[in-house]
Amino acid sequence: MFRDFRAAGPLPAHAQLVRSPYGTPEHPLEPKRRRGGFGGMMLGATTALTLGIGAVAIGGEYLTAPAPDVMLRTGIAFSADGLALVPYDRAGAGGLLAELSSDASAVRLAAVDLASGETRWDVQLADELDRDAAAVAAGAEYAYVATADGLQVRDLDDGALVTGDVPGLEAVGSGTAAYGFDPAAGVVALDVDGGLHTVALDALEALPADPAVAEAWRGRLAAEGDAPALGGTTSTTASVGEDATVSLEPTAAGALGASLAVEDAAGRRTLGAGVYYEAAIVLDRTAAAAAWEIDVEGLIDGVLEDPAAAVDLALPGGVAAGAASGHVLVEHRTEPGAEGFTLTVVDLATGRPTASLATADRLGRSMTAPGGHTVVAAVPAGGVLLSDLVIVAPDGSVDRAVFGDLDLFGDPADRNL
Repeated sequence: MFRDFRAAGPLPAHAQLVRSPYGTPEHPLEPKRRRGGFGGMMLGATTALTLGIGAVAIGGEYLTAPAPDVMLRTGIAFSADGLALVPYDRAGAGGLLAELSSDASAVRLAAVDLASGETRWDVQLADELDRDAAAVAAGAEYAYVATADGLQVRDLDDGALVTGDVPGLEAVGSGTAAYGFDPAAGVVALDVDGGLHTVALDALEALPADPAVAEAWRGRLAAEGDAPALGGTTSTTASVGEDATVSLEPTAAGALGASLAVEDAAGRRTLGAGVYYEAAIVLDRTAAAAAWEIDVEGLIDGVLEDPAAAVDLALPGGVAAGAASGHVLVEHRTEPGAEGFTLTVVDLATGRPTASLATADRLGRSMTAPGGHTVVAAVPAGGVLLSDLVIVAPDGSVDRAVFGDLDLFGDPADRNL
């Protein structure tokens, strides 16, 4: 027979309540946080190990990377406060971060303090080595750099780009050959229609060139193309002042060595007792362009008769580098047939050498800064490229600035000696 047990209450009258780990809406509970277990520790250790390996790899690549290839460009300019603005090509590894930031192979511009030889700043102008660039001029605040994309104005304090779009230069031709420097007018620029414009130093706007400036610069610039690369120039005779010259003369008939002699209003005298082999006097090339009347027939005859001395016919009246500070720079070998060359600075008053520096090859372009410093591009001993800038101070001492060393982050690592 069927029996109904519902009234008997088979279940306890007060069953135990089921509690949620989150409590009830009236009394919520927060679950306890669990401590990281073995899996969390493994994840942290793996992450740290990965980062460490990456850091070691990047650092190792930076430390073991070969030295970059550096070649100075000839478009060097000087600022009013004693800076040399030096454009150069840099090709080579610079660490992973440098490669990621396109700093490994680039055209760069460095500002070197001529008094100390230290690099104040070093910035990238282009990440392609075939992009031409030349420092044209600098004032007290700004540096003017000609590039294939136009005229850049950069802050002299840190090299930061002020503008790459100068009003008044919209029609100027492409390439560095369209720009020059006039000490009285500033930057001179040629447009595609043949018009000339000037940008005064520390100005940010171009104006039509004064008629006198336009006449002086007519035919000296080109609307397209790169400015000509000016290499080093030497001679056996050079001017060292008004009506004064310095010459290299053989010590005896048929002798391999030569000595210096000065001729001025007081007469002719031997300058010092130094003997120089395969020697030449370094000429100043501060002016980027100059007009000489050249005797073409005489030049051809000179080349056939004496190729080494023919430059005297091509560049008459050359000024000796260092003459502004009372010195002459002689490029020579230490002995007949010796490897490499030596740059010797000679005091014009006493004839005594004030400094010398070994180089692997003949010198590049030499220029004189307004403060009296002379700079010369040089191939360092053991090198093959014109990668160093030799700085001859007004007192005749020599310093050397080097370029292209970048740290892990692509910033210049100063290594001046």
